Amino acid sequence: MQSRADSPGTNLDAALLTRARVLLEDISKSRLPHAAWSRPAAAVEALAAACDAGDGPALEAAVARLEVLSPNRVDRIADPADIPPPEPLRERVTALVHIIAERGEDTAGEADGDDDRR
Repeated sequence: MQSRADSPGTNLDAALLTRARVLLEDISKSRLPHAAWSRPAAAVEALAAACDAGDGPALEAAVARLEVLSPNRVDRIADPADIPPPEPLRERVTALVHIIAERGEDTAGEADGDDDRR
C-alpha cells in the first residue's frame, strides 16, 4: 500500500504548483488565432501528465514551456479574429486548476507537518 507521501502528485513543489495554476489561469483568459491553440494545448497535456505522475522535473519542464507561451511574455498585436481557448482546452484547464489547487494545499499541509489523516 502506498503512503500518502508516496502517492502521485504529493511530492510536487508547492511554489511550482502555484506557478502552474497561475499560468493555466492566464491561458483561460488568452485569445489566439485558431491554429495557434495547438501549442498551449500540448503544453497543458504535458503539465497534466506530469501532475498525474507526480514527476517534479517533468512538471518543471511543462511550466517552463507554458511560461514561454504565456500571453504576459509574448507581446502580440491583437487581431480581432483571435479566439478564446477552444472548449475542450478550457475544460481541461479548469479541471487542472482545481486539481493543482488541491495538490498545492496537500503539499503545504505536509510542509507544515499537518496531516489530514485521522
